[in-house]
Amino acid sequence: MNKVLGFAPDSDPTTPGLLVDCENLIPSELGMRPGPTITPVGVAPLVQDVRGAMAAIDLNGNRLAIVGTQAGLFTLSGNSWGDISGAGAPFSLGNDERWALTQFANSTMASCRSAGMQMATGGHFVPLDAAPKAKILASLKGFVMAFNTQDSTYGDSPDRWWCSAYLNAADWTPSVATLCTTGRLVESGGEITAAHRLGDDIIVYKRRSTFVGRYTGPAEVWNFTQVDSDVGCVGQDAVCDTGKAHFFIGDDDIYSFDGVQVRPIGRGVLRDWFVQVRDPKSMHRSQAFWDKQNQLAWFFFPSVRGGGELDFGLVYHPSTNKWGRANNYIRALVRYASPAASYDGGSELVSDYDSGPSIDYDSPFWAESQELMSGFDAQNRLVTFSGVPGPSSFTSGDFGDEDQHTLCDRLVLRLKEAPASAWATGYTKDDGGQEARQASMAIRDDAAFDMRQRGRWHRFRVDMTGDYALIGLRPRLKQAGYR
Repeated sequence: MNKVLGFAPDSDPTTPGLLVDCENLIPSELGMRPGPTITPVGVAPLVQDVRGAMAAIDLNGNRLAIVGTQAGLFTLSGNSWGDISGAGAPFSLGNDERWALTQFANSTMASCRSAGMQMATGGHFVPLDAAPKAKILASLKGFVMAFNTQDSTYGDSPDRWWCSAYLNAADWTPSVATLCTTGRLVESGGEITAAHRLGDDIIVYKRRSTFVGRYTGPAEVWNFTQVDSDVGCVGQDAVCDTGKAHFFIGDDDIYSFDGVQVRPIGRGVLRDWFVQVRDPKSMHRSQAFWDKQNQLAWFFFPSVRGGGELDFGLVYHPSTNKWGRANNYIRALVRYASPAASYDGGSELVSDYDSGPSIDYDSPFWAESQELMSGFDAQNRLVTFSGVPGPSSFTSGDFGDEDQHTLCDRLVLRLKEAPASAWATGYTKDDGGQEARQASMAIRDDAAFDMRQRGRWHRFRVDMTGDYALIGLRPRLKQAGYR
C-alpha cells in the first residue's frame, strides 16, 4: 500500500502515493481528510465588505470581536453588530485599504492610512490625532508598534516604524523618558508590507526583504537587523504565527521563518504550480491563518481567474510536510470563540435543530469558549470552518512502467473511516509526456473499485462524499505485454 503523500503537483508524478491534484482535501497526522464546509453561525451579516477582523481577550478575560469595514468599526453583541466607530466616522477607506487591529491591555487599537489611528477602551473608538496614521499595527513588550506610516513631522514614510510610549498606547510623542521613538528600515527598498510578533521579537517584512526587531531598552529602544535581502511578504495579512515560527506568502513561493532563517516550503512540491495560478497583481490581498486546533497553516490567495477575490486555498501540515487544497471565498479570517450552545438552545445563536447552524453534533463548535478557525465569507457573514465535510476528490500520480503495458482491474484505498459514497475514474497514457485519456469508471463496492483499463501508465481520480480518513491507495496491475 502506498501511503498518501499529499498534494504535490511539481513532484515526479510516478512517486508512489503522490497526488497531482485534489479538491477540498486537507492533510492530517494520519493522511488526508475532506475539508469542512464554511457554515454561518447565525450572526447578522455586515452591510459593507469586511476590511479586517480581530478576536481578542482583554485583561479582565472578556472576549472581544472587532470588525472593520470601509465606513465603520463594529463589535459583536449577541447575534448582531454594534457600531462603535465613534466621532471619526464615517470613514472612507481606499479600494484595497484594510484596517490594522491589535489589542493592548484593555484597549483596542485600529488604524489605516486614510482614517488614522483609533483607540477604544470598553466603548466607542476615539481618534488619536497625535499618533501616526499606520498601515500595520502590532503589540508586544508593553508597546504598540506602527509601521508604514504618515504623520505631520515625517510625512509619508512607507519604510518607517514607530513605537508608542511604554505602557501607554495613547502617547506617541517621541521622548527618552517614555521610550516612544521612531526609525526607518532603509537597508532594502520598498515599503513595509507586514509585521508580526514572534516571541519577544517583532518580524517586519517588505516585499523582498525580512527584518528582525529586538527590544534593547534606552536609548535605542528597538534594534532592527535585516536577515534576508531577497524574500519578503506580499501583504499585511499574509503571515501567520504558530508561536514558534511564521508561515507567510512571498512573491514566488510560500515560506517559513523561525527567527533565524527564511526557508521555502513549497519548492519542489507546488511552487511552480503556485506561480502559474496566482494573480500577481492582487497578491497583496492574500491572507494566512494558523489553525491551532488542527495544527494547519491556511493560505488564501487570488487566482488569475478570480477577479482579485481570494478564491484559492492551500493547507499545509508542518509536522508531516504535506499539502492539501480547500478553496473558499473569504474576506477576513479570525479565531472565533463560540458561546455556550446546544441544539436545545442555550445561546442567542441557536434555538432549535432546524434553525441552528449546519454543524455536526460532535463538533468543537458546541464547546463553550472553544476557539475555532472562522472568518467572513463573500456575503460578509461570520462563518466557522467546522461544518460537515463537503464533497472532495483527489487525482493520483501515475502508476506503471515505460517498457510494458499493464492491465488494472482493481483500485483499493486504505481508509480509517469510509466515505458515504465514492466513485473512481481511470485514465491511461502510453507516454509520460502525453495527456491522460479517460479509460474506465467504477463505483466503490466491496471496499474497492473494479477498474478495466490497459496502458503503460494509469492515473485515477476519486470523488467522495461524507467524512473519511484516507491513508493510502494501491492499484492492482497485471502484465499485459511488452512493446
